[in-house]
Amino acid sequence: MSLQRILTALIAVALIGLTTVGLTGPAQAVPAADRAGSVGADERALPTRNLHGKVVKNRKGWLIFKGNVDPGWNHKNVRVFKRLTKGGPFNLYKKVKTDGEGRWSVRIYAPRNGYWYWKGVVPKAGGYGKSTTDIWRTFTV
Repeated sequence: MSLQRILTALIAVALIGLTTVGLTGPAQAVPAADRAGSVGADERALPTRNLHGKVVKNRKGWLIFKGNVDPGWNHKNVRVFKRLTKGGPFNLYKKVKTDGEGRWSVRIYAPRNGYWYWKGVVPKAGGYGKSTTDIWRTFTV
């Protein structure tokens, strides 16, 4: 069993004991080799930013999707996308402005039935290619 699956299971078990809202993440990410076919040759050579995205619960029990863009993405937008089904398209949920240190956060939700999938995206800019977080899945237990 991979470390990622073990951590996902531990997170799910911990959250089930705390509340009725759960999350797992990151969901199955597409390996970089599989994504390479859809990206232009010039963009593959560009480095990407690390968004350090994660979903946490605050003291009120809300789900918060947050991160810290590294390197340097101060006072700019991070786009947060939501997908309603596993195979469906991602739709823009909200544009979140980073603070002076590149930190961002947004409240997200879980559906009553099924799953919702979430990801954060920073566009190609400043010598860096398009950067994304892992895909996180939220659900209600």
